[in-house]
Amino acid sequence: MRRLAKASIFKNPFCGTRRVQCRPQITSHQPARSFTTTPPTLKDDRPLVRQGLSYYWDTHPPNPHQLHQADKFFLTGTPLIIDSAIKFRTVKQLANPEVAFLGRSNVGKSSLLNALMGARVCRTSHNAGRTRSMNFFAVGGADGHGNRGRVTVLDMPGYGYGSRPEWGKEIMKYLEGRKKLKRAFLLIDARHSLQVGDVDILTLFRQLGIPHQIVLSKIDEVLFKRKKVSEERMLKNLHLLDARCKEMRGQIQPGQAEGPEALGEIICTSADAELQGRKMGVQELRWAVLSATGLGTL
Repeated sequence: MRRLAKASIFKNPFCGTRRVQCRPQITSHQPARSFTTTPPTLKDDRPLVRQGLSYYWDTHPPNPHQLHQADKFFLTGTPLIIDSAIKFRTVKQLANPEVAFLGRSNVGKSSLLNALMGARVCRTSHNAGRTRSMNFFAVGGADGHGNRGRVTVLDMPGYGYGSRPEWGKEIMKYLEGRKKLKRAFLLIDARHSLQVGDVDILTLFRQLGIPHQIVLSKIDEVLFKRKKVSEERMLKNLHLLDARCKEMRGQIQPGQAEGPEALGEIICTSADAELQGRKMGVQELRWAVLSATGLGTL
């Protein structure tokens, strides 16, 4: 673990150049391509507030008490795997509110979920496509009514390189049919811009009316490319991060013509690096999960 000092693609072959309503289809084994079109013009001048290493413009940043409560919630009890399924039709109907984590293969999703839940419950690998099933975890301790955990965290199979077409189909079935889903968290590698598959799934979220938000993973690779980083270099890297998030803001909130936009938060995280003794962005991500599931008033 690095301890730092203070300082697939979704593709629909029927989508041509005509303006038609098409639902993205998930395929795989295609090289990643960057989404390089000009981002839409922002619809207003709401300030982009950076607190720590995360960005807020639709919501208020969490205060220290809220971050403490989020830590307490996730570190109460041991996270338990309560279901695992390859096919959506075999998924159990669970009582607790759910949040789903999605992203391209090798975006660092399983590692980040281990950090989120405070335990190594998700298998990790350097090889793409390690997560092959939908894995449901109960977190937050017992709810007093016999339910294991108070929130269900779902680790979804990755899409894109190293994934399989059938995984994408099951992801779509889940998104269309799951009633307990409160928010989908889409992980994006902080080193890269949005890929075509990311843009397609964002379109799918809007078309299905699914609440969603962006989480940047591997933020340490942007800020700390070397073990020792000068203050000048750190400031340059922060400016780079600011610019990237401002550009991404326009891409994830293009207007409501297709449906509800992403929540105006971009949480920057690292599953490996620590800043001031804490995994970068994990507290903020925990609070976002509580807020999504209606438990932000604990």
